[in-house]
Amino acid sequence: MPRFTFEAIGPSGAVVRGTLEASSSGAAVGQLVAEGQIPVSLRETGKVALELERILSTLGLITFDYRLFLQEMGVLLKAGMSVERALTALEAISPNRHHAARVRQILAKVRAGDALSQAVATLVGEAPAYIPRLIAAGEASGHLADIVTRLATGLIRAKALKDRVISGLTYPAVLVVATGVVLWVIFTSVLPRLTPMFSEAGASLPASTFALLALGQIFDRYGLALLILVIAGGIAFILALRTTALRLSIDRFSWANPITLHLPQRYEAARFCHNLETLLGGGLSLERALVSASEGSANSWFRSRMNIVQSAVSEGKRLRTAFAESQALPAIVTEFAAVGEETGHLGAMMGEVAVMLDHDVETRLDRLTSLVVPLATLLMGGLVAGIMAGVVSGILAVNDLAR
Repeated sequence: MPRFTFEAIGPSGAVVRGTLEASSSGAAVGQLVAEGQIPVSLRETGKVALELERILSTLGLITFDYRLFLQEMGVLLKAGMSVERALTALEAISPNRHHAARVRQILAKVRAGDALSQAVATLVGEAPAYIPRLIAAGEASGHLADIVTRLATGLIRAKALKDRVISGLTYPAVLVVATGVVLWVIFTSVLPRLTPMFSEAGASLPASTFALLALGQIFDRYGLALLILVIAGGIAFILALRTTALRLSIDRFSWANPITLHLPQRYEAARFCHNLETLLGGGLSLERALVSASEGSANSWFRSRMNIVQSAVSEGKRLRTAFAESQALPAIVTEFAAVGEETGHLGAMMGEVAVMLDHDVETRLDRLTSLVVPLATLLMGGLVAGIMAGVVSGILAVNDLAR
């Protein structure tokens, strides 16, 4: 179906710009008029551009920026706009046609009677499953604007942290790939040409050269089998991760392991506390807030522990006692929860401890990346240097025999 870019005057008198799909230009005008808009300009989008956008969207190169959507939605809702009016404005200011089309679909769902949370759950597949639930909590409590704004802030913060991790690991990843290429050239091009010469030298070769030749023979004979084995093992591991038991074991192992500098625990605890602050500030009861806040975690073991916390609170236990018995959260979270319960400002105290945990995560992450880069350089450089030393020492031994 053809797509048209339009400019129209909305019911409020504001200029609205966007795109729509219609069978013809006449049908597009009729659709605008039916929505109470007065068309000013209308033009059909080029078919080549549409096809290119469709291909990029299929490949995942164009995705819906749900973080930007929630951020802008929160701003408009806090300004006093209704959900429908805010969606109409967002469609007009969308950064691209793909984004505008998705907003328009959400708007159509809302106009059909669905809640915003239902529309997001149905149409925004890029967003984690807990986001519609948090939006639904905001709708139920009557604090939708506050919850959407805080949710967007948390998502943007988490993305910035993820980008820092990717940036810090880019150099080690490139180094590993470059080292792999160098080793492949050595074992497939350099070593096979030198092997006959080394074989003539016999027992006079250095031990490092013997080891290198043996390694080369293993790769020559079993290289393809080893590659297939590695690929099969990787696929088997990915499939095994889908099983609940293995996933739970891995999540529990990584939760507070010294090898990871306790980063998973601190990161997930910060997200949990941010979500808990948002939900409590939105007017939800503590029991409901605990359930929704824990759904934002990617760690299955932590979610299971928070379910136990929620059950304990439902039975009448104090939150600090339930946190302490769960043995999942850092001790500082338990202490701040105790202060929050005593002062009646639990949500605010959860927000304070979340900020502290965020700072701690950033510090630990900086330390980790500062260690990974030189360590990867030393390991990869030492590996290549050792192999080259074996080659050079073998060549020198052969030259000594020739004399």
